[in-house]
Amino acid sequence: MSMTSGRNIPDDATLLAEGRAVMPPLPDREPRAGFAAMVALNAQERRGSSFAAWLRWSFGGLAVAGAAAVAVLLAMPSRPQHEDLMVAQRLDLFEDMTVVQNQQALEDLEVVEVLHTLEARP
Repeated sequence: MSMTSGRNIPDDATLLAEGRAVMPPLPDREPRAGFAAMVALNAQERRGSSFAAWLRWSFGGLAVAGAAAVAVLLAMPSRPQHEDLMVAQRLDLFEDMTVVQNQQALEDLEVVEVLHTLEARP
């Protein structure tokens, strides 16, 4: 085999002739029956199905999302017990205020009903 420079590149036929001089040609014979089909089946098995890849990515994503949610829950500070008591007391106060406002509204309606029945005196 001769060494060539970048400008003096041999053509394909010359390269093929040099390659055949180094390696003897294989004997002519028929390939085994079903060889091409077996190659295709083996390639398909190695490639795997797209559904299996989708499932793998989906479950992986769910696992990462679950781990992130657990990390966020663990990182959040818990509220002290007395804050919960204060919130409950405020809710009770608002409920009491609503009841009082509803009672006042009903009393106002009773007054309006009575006003309609009154007659003016000359």
